[in-house]
Amino acid sequence: MHVPLGGGFMNFRHRTGGAGAVDIPPALGKAMADYRALLDELESGAIDESTFRHRALRVGLVLREQDAWILDLSTERWWRYDGVALSSLRFGDAEG
Repeated sequence: MHVPLGGGFMNFRHRTGGAGAVDIPPALGKAMADYRALLDELESGAIDESTFRHRALRVGLVLREQDAWILDLSTERWWRYDGVALSSLRFGDAEG
């Protein structure tokens, strides 16, 4: 599904699979599930693009004591910041 954003389009799709197991914190796992549900709502027409963007902003930020996870919709990556460095996790790497 293509969603217009700032004059361009973003491609949202569900990915499944992944060869290796990834240790996903429970809060991040919940955010991923919430995001998948949000995509389903958008794709079914239950919500409009504006509502999607607003809710994706809330879903895509997971703050924990030791780190923060941020969803970058344009690259379909979750970025982890631990106070020192950024690392990333692509959706397909974590979903299975």
